Amino acid sequence: MKKIYMLVLICSITLCLGACTSEFDEINTNNNVPTENNPATLLPSVIFEPINAHMTLQTWLTDQIMHYYVRRNDNQLDAYDFATGEAFFNEIWQKNYAAIWNANDMMAGADAEGLSAYVAAGKIMKSYYLATNAELWINAPASAAGLGGENIAPSYDSQQVIYASVLQELEEANTLLDANAEFVNGGDVLFNGDVSRWKKLANSLRLRYLLRLSNKSEINAAAEIDQMVSDPGTYPIITSNADAGFYQFSGISPDVSSFALQAITTFSGMSMSKRMQDVYEVYDDPRMDYFFRLPENATGYPNHEGVQNGLTREAAQSWNGNGDANTSLLTTRFVEDPDLLNYTIISHAEVQFILAEAALNDWISTGTATQYSNAGITANFDQWGITMPAGFLALPEVAFDATMERLMDQKWLSYLFNNTVESWGEHKRTGLPNLTLGPLASTVTSGEFATRVFYPTLEQSINSANYESAVNSIGADNIVAKHWYQN
Repeated sequence: MKKIYMLVLICSITLCLGACTSEFDEINTNNNVPTENNPATLLPSVIFEPINAHMTLQTWLTDQIMHYYVRRNDNQLDAYDFATGEAFFNEIWQKNYAAIWNANDMMAGADAEGLSAYVAAGKIMKSYYLATNAELWINAPASAAGLGGENIAPSYDSQQVIYASVLQELEEANTLLDANAEFVNGGDVLFNGDVSRWKKLANSLRLRYLLRLSNKSEINAAAEIDQMVSDPGTYPIITSNADAGFYQFSGISPDVSSFALQAITTFSGMSMSKRMQDVYEVYDDPRMDYFFRLPENATGYPNHEGVQNGLTREAAQSWNGNGDANTSLLTTRFVEDPDLLNYTIISHAEVQFILAEAALNDWISTGTATQYSNAGITANFDQWGITMPAGFLALPEVAFDATMERLMDQKWLSYLFNNTVESWGEHKRTGLPNLTLGPLASTVTSGEFATRVFYPTLEQSINSANYESAVNSIGADNIVAKHWYQN
């Protein structure tokens, strides 16, 4: 569906590009927003402005370190040389905090006018960005961020504090989105003013973060999830792809995904991972042909061929003798059809896999783990318009066998092009799916799986005291520091 707010979106983007005053100050200053808080004008920027930074980070970082594919010609991040990713990390830091500042501004104006829907939307999007920041950096500015020019060196909050705030804000958003809530002045470029979808988004995200924190007994995630699932009237959640948290690009500039803007020639260097090949080909999964093209050298390599992650560039380029001709390459369909790929905040498939794990752990009694797992796989097929072969769910390698390994393998598959930052978070939480580090990545981290990215370098000079405090709190500014929620 094409959005009807393109003019509002373009105007808001123009306003908010001006809000990026200068790298660091973007966290707390926004000099070019309207002098009067107009929630309908600010909401498009709150939703849209960070999206392409998120998509770019997935394309370059998490799609590789979560072993979906290999960028053979520029695989520094796949080889754990995260220092080369500073531009990507800086951009998502800047864009998230710009959106948080705009959300704070929007909520203040909306609250003064009694516009509860805009307040709730601000809480939801702000929570999503703060949770993403916690996933990427662990500790980050949160309660002191986006407060304006009076605080240009914000303190950092611990991941524990950030996630507690996120859970509370999402619960408050659900309450605000009552029968009287409406987007009276427009501006909702995500759900076209459908308050029920915002409510489902808030609760589905809350399920995600409760599950993420379920290793911490003080969160009492099991009871919280059970309360929500047992009371769908109070806590409605996403139950179909039509309800899901998808931002639908129009394909018309500037409303185009950063992925769709890549040159077609880029895809000659983007190969299927060996891990993806090993999983897909066992049961001839049709999703393999949707996301990847067979090797050009059909005579020598008639089947899908993946490249091992974590290799040197030279080894990746020469995989099977010639990576371009002898490996399966990433599809170009999302460039050829720019409005085909949406940005996923949270998918219907992910919600079903959350419920599957909850049922597996006996946290809920409103369905079985098998039912939810099958629903998650089906939702992923349906999302992409891929026909599921008859008997697919009953195949020995697919059928749910009551193990976390099987559940997380299918959940991992469903995350491709569906917010792989969250796939990374689930791997940190569970250690699943089983991913084998390549030789170069193993050398960099002594065999530990990467858990985070470096703080932006500007933080070290402009906000040095708070930066040092955050680094000391997590142990070191390195890529294997442990998250609070990890066992």
